[in-house]
Amino acid sequence: MKKTVIVQALSVLTAVFLWNSNMTEAKAESKSTQDTVSGEMNVSKNNIGGMSELLDNYYDGILSKKGISVNNVATTIYVDGERLVAKDNTSILFQGLGLANVNDFVNIRAKATTDSQVVGKLFRAGVVKIEAINGNWAKVTSDKVSGYIKRDYLLTDQKAVDFAQKYYNKYARVTCNNLNIRSGPGVNYRIIAKAVKNEEMQITDIVGDWVQIKYGPNSQKAYCSKNYVDYVYDFNYAVTIDEAQTNINCMIWPLPSDHNIYTYYGYRKAPIKGASTYHLGLDIGGEKGAGVVAVLAGKVITTSYNGTSGYYVEIDHGNNVITRYLHNSKILVHEGQHVNQGDVISLVGSTGVSTAPHLHFSLVVNGKNIDPYPYLKKVQ
Repeated sequence: MKKTVIVQALSVLTAVFLWNSNMTEAKAESKSTQDTVSGEMNVSKNNIGGMSELLDNYYDGILSKKGISVNNVATTIYVDGERLVAKDNTSILFQGLGLANVNDFVNIRAKATTDSQVVGKLFRAGVVKIEAINGNWAKVTSDKVSGYIKRDYLLTDQKAVDFAQKYYNKYARVTCNNLNIRSGPGVNYRIIAKAVKNEEMQITDIVGDWVQIKYGPNSQKAYCSKNYVDYVYDFNYAVTIDEAQTNINCMIWPLPSDHNIYTYYGYRKAPIKGASTYHLGLDIGGEKGAGVVAVLAGKVITTSYNGTSGYYVEIDHGNNVITRYLHNSKILVHEGQHVNQGDVISLVGSTGVSTAPHLHFSLVVNGKNIDPYPYLKKVQ
């Protein structure tokens, strides 16, 4: 009997929804009119438990068929006088997720104890799905890794939203077949292109009901309706221990005690006589004697001294990737030694051409020095 009542109620509800949609839906912005669904709807639960959820699910289905993002739609619905607020896209996206609130990385362990096996690493702002809470620990999954992380290291809810918006690029994913891309935030602005379903465009701002985006090969400033896009992020996920050890995209910060960068890669004014005018790495501040760590696992290929670099270490990480650590006060490893990611290899100093104690960190790929900052900024 209960099932029959629910089916009948949904049948009535379907008719109401279809009537309301046909009466109030504005034409899609892809047909040159404003992308909105407006109006109000009043329905009754008829004392059936869970009807709010049923209404919500059906509402999502109807809007999805029309190509309208169910997370941004403006229609107001009342159930027994209770307003169902339009969904917040970002909040929905982050439900059940946690972001790593750490400087470098946090270990994912096989069990909810600090002495259990480390099965993976989650780097700064990396994302996990929280499966369950076990006291001070969260059971999580992230890509190929499943295990436990202390809850203190994870940001959730609005804090996760705020952190992600500062840390990640945000994209608008088109939910309809053809979406007008305009020169300004309104239907009176010129149409400059049309985006197809599932196309993603980087968001630079939200202007009322419009999304400001970078569009085209020249990344020109453009706008599209907020009602026909979903927000997505280029999330980073956990890596297995083996992946973290040697993957260039999983480097950890080389000087755990200090994250300040004093000189970046590229042209500069030489700070003292004998210093280069094109800087081939990052100068990271640190106190004399602070520990320098290997950013990836690898084989030590050079431990030496010269008048410019001072005491320095080179590590070969395979895949044509080499890292260099300059101006050390003391070297703690030897040539031919295998080091793991995070092993202390030397101590900060000011040897060679140097104005003060610091670490000069360089990255060499396929025999050429490249800017290490894009690889390290995620853990800065």
